[in-house]
Amino acid sequence: MRANFNSMKKILLLAATALIVERASAQLSIAPELGVQMTNQAMKGDSSTSGSMKTGFRAGVNLGMGLTKKINLHAGVFYSVKGSQDEIFGIKAKSIFNYIEIPVYINYNVVSFGGNELFVGVGPYAAYCLNAKAKITGSLLGQSFDEDEELPVGNDETTDVVKPLDFGANANIGFVSSFGLYARAHYSLGFANIMTGGDSDNSIKNNGFGLSVGYQIKF
Repeated sequence: MRANFNSMKKILLLAATALIVERASAQLSIAPELGVQMTNQAMKGDSSTSGSMKTGFRAGVNLGMGLTKKINLHAGVFYSVKGSQDEIFGIKAKSIFNYIEIPVYINYNVVSFGGNELFVGVGPYAAYCLNAKAKITGSLLGQSFDEDEELPVGNDETTDVVKPLDFGANANIGFVSSFGLYARAHYSLGFANIMTGGDSDNSIKNNGFGLSVGYQIKF
């Protein structure tokens, strides 16, 4: 009797393991994605200001895994161009920050119909700044300006301007078709002060929103 019970437990365990493996493998996906984003930088110093939105692009790949029929985990690696711009007395100043970004989303499928899905999700992101620069153009009092200045990236307060690490939170909403093509809108809010040597009274934080399209390949 005990031997039969142990055999039944082994059979049930093997069946459950096979079912889990089958569901996990059926719900894995990879998705190249390309989009544009409008970014800004909230600056705090003698006064709190924000520049105008700057257009950048974002390209990379997402890996997805179904956790349940309604909930999916997505993590990606993206090349992301952020920054801001402003204009004073005809002088345009633009900051350009190039990041490698890793966003993670927990997405929930709100509606499913005919193999199509509408989803929403939230999650954190972490990013590493590859390089940064400021560009100044325009003219004032008959003098023209067209200058590029590299902004040193690092944690040395005596030589660097931009901290390499950025992190924050993301939210997204999107639609994925039955044949894998999808589109989504996303919003990001930076928590990290990316000013080297900055503090609670002197800070720069990234934020922005974007639109992107991709193609999801399930395997």
